[in-house]
Amino acid sequence: MFQRFAAACTVASVLIAAAAAVSRLARFPAEGASLLTTAWCLVPVAWGIWAMLAPSHWVPGRLPIWGAILGVAAGVVAGPVLDIPLRTGGWSSIRWIPLIVGPIFYYLLWLLVASAYRSLETAERRA
Repeated sequence: MFQRFAAACTVASVLIAAAAAVSRLARFPAEGASLLTTAWCLVPVAWGIWAMLAPSHWVPGRLPIWGAILGVAAGVVAGPVLDIPLRTGGWSSIRWIPLIVGPIFYYLLWLLVASAYRSLETAERRA
């Protein structure tokens, strides 16, 4: 269980660092950036808990699908609920884009979570 949590938190933490760097370079508007950075603070814990909730027979092979399910939830929150495209970039007509991009992006990122999980599992066996 802890390996799942650690793998998901590790990938999410690296993602947040990269996103923070991009947001600094892109100079997002102040109100959008504060909302986004507040949400980013919760991402590693949310990913860790989500990884621990994954059905045992889905680990690690189906973790990317499990992550895509989380991406659907994130897309709903980011697009229609929080309207992050409007708040961060001023795009009012693309509220639905996170509903499509979220699951695809999360699927790809959770491929990394599955890989991190396998690495932790291998390291434990060697120890």
